[in-house]
Amino acid sequence: MFHIISNPISGRKKSNSKRMKAIFDFLNENKVEYVLYESQYYKHPTEIAKKITSENESGDIIVIGGDGTFNEVLNGISDFSKWNIGLVPAGSGNDFAKNIGLSADLIEDLKIALKKEVKPIDYIKVNDNICVNVLGTGLDVEVLINFEKHTKLKGSFRYFVSLIEALFPLKFHEFDVSIDDGPFERKKGLIIALCNGSDFGGGITICPPANSSDGKLEFVFVDEVKNIQIPKYLINLMSGKILKMPATQHIQCEKVVFKDASNLTLQIDGNITNEYKEYKCEIVRKGINMYR
Repeated sequence: MFHIISNPISGRKKSNSKRMKAIFDFLNENKVEYVLYESQYYKHPTEIAKKITSENESGDIIVIGGDGTFNEVLNGISDFSKWNIGLVPAGSGNDFAKNIGLSADLIEDLKIALKKEVKPIDYIKVNDNICVNVLGTGLDVEVLINFEKHTKLKGSFRYFVSLIEALFPLKFHEFDVSIDDGPFERKKGLIIALCNGSDFGGGITICPPANSSDGKLEFVFVDEVKNIQIPKYLINLMSGKILKMPATQHIQCEKVVFKDASNLTLQIDGNITNEYKEYKCEIVRKGINMYR
């Protein structure tokens, strides 16, 4: 039996009900045994996952939703060794789903989960939280705040509009960072990201080498640049070539610690948090049993 956690408001509202109907028609026609749980509010998927895993020793969970919903479900599972996870991407961006090879076809992705073929993936442990795709601070957070407002736009264009808005007024963000237990270094820059997956923002490739199965993190930092250079950097970001720019620093690593004097705001798989002054990030190799 599958435990299915669905976010009924993922993606676009007009098409969402039709997509959900198609999914459940398929499940019922093929006599798949499942229990459905629908999330109703922010972090409700975490509560649902905690309830499922506390009442059952092990099993299978399928998430129907976007990157944020998937992240919330994972943060409700305390022991990944006892649970296999499937994802049917139904959000507005679905970047992580693309990173692990899932398609845009909901029924085909559902079939993959139902086959129960496990291929483990890495994840990033961020203090007490889980991240599977990309976390970041700086401009990324400003963009995400705007992104949530533009619900009628879609994909990378939605990200682009949100990005342009975030540039007025333009702010460079400061923080301290330590990489692989090295000394802390003060940074001030435009874009700061730690990647397990290659894409974010609805199809923006920030780090092409990132691979969620290689046991490595990818630290991407774009230094402070002159205002006249900003358009060039944004064009290269949108076209997936930001790593080629001279002000971009790219380091493959296993541990990263971010900190600041006040609480630092991060986005983790599209969800914003500012709980801590220090975030300890570490790759966990093959930590999630994933149907893909």
